[in-house]
Amino acid sequence: MLAAQTELKYAQNVKEFIRKKDIFNPDYLLVKELGFIYFPIVKKMKIPHALVVDTKFTFPQKPKELTIEDVLKDKLTTKELALLPKSQEVIGAILILEIPPELEKKQRVIAERYLRINKSIQTVVRKDEIHTGQFRTRTVQVLAGKNQKEAVHLENGVKMKLHLEKVYFSARSGHERLRIAKLVKRGERVLVMFSGAAPFPLTIAKNSEAREIYGIEMNPQAHIYAVGNVAENRFQDRIMLREGDVRLIVPTIKGTFDRIVMPLPKTSEEFLPLALTKITKGGMIHLYAFLAEDEVMRYKKQVKELCGKRMVKIVRVVKCGQFSPRVFRMCFDIKVLG
Repeated sequence: MLAAQTELKYAQNVKEFIRKKDIFNPDYLLVKELGFIYFPIVKKMKIPHALVVDTKFTFPQKPKELTIEDVLKDKLTTKELALLPKSQEVIGAILILEIPPELEKKQRVIAERYLRINKSIQTVVRKDEIHTGQFRTRTVQVLAGKNQKEAVHLENGVKMKLHLEKVYFSARSGHERLRIAKLVKRGERVLVMFSGAAPFPLTIAKNSEAREIYGIEMNPQAHIYAVGNVAENRFQDRIMLREGDVRLIVPTIKGTFDRIVMPLPKTSEEFLPLALTKITKGGMIHLYAFLAEDEVMRYKKQVKELCGKRMVKIVRVVKCGQFSPRVFRMCFDIKVLG
């Protein structure tokens, strides 16, 4: 079998190289022998610090990871298995089970099987209702594992503690938060409206060279978690948090911002005129909305009308998650020209 033979001191470099070139054989485990490491590979190639050899020994096969279909095939029919969503949301060590009504009678056995195949999951819950109320929180029911609803979630290099029923949070928006952080330029002043437990401020602080980041949140419980999360990640010098209504707090903040993030998808546009009072010329506003694809043009027109005399350009519209069938979470990246 083909392998890349290398000394222990070069092992990490060789591993990174063969993964980058996509020549690692994923079906087998590596072998350590007589001071050398052997990485199974699928084709010959010149590899720095390694010798490509045809080994006389066989590599141990990598154990096959069980899928949810593997552990449920004795409990669900083929038709029922096909109804299971392909992915589930995970916040920290808590999996939030989403299943169709047809499988509700088997929700506990499904939850127990998810615990069996994923050792990092300690609790499985299901949503009792969608996000509702002023703070867009939800209630959940524990189906299996530990009776806990508070989690410590790792994302984009930051650690966040939050409670599933007290704070609005979507783990599926992690890539979108990182996208925004990567757009932030060195020295920018950033405002995050509706900042929750501070996932946007934390991600921006960790993954950009923003000068300072303000977060405003009306939910007092979310604000408490945000303060703790900022302290835990040691960003007190760059992140300033304020509790209360953005309509009252934003006018009290001195100066303008280079970038304003508005992650409140259902009613963000109502606050766009307020954001425009605090955005600098040439600044960017990231406005979120839940829309079907055929509603995008109408919403663009609405955005420009709300901007009034301010000259703006919608640079891009990014689809960043699905809210319901045919309805998506979309971000409008708006550049303020004057």
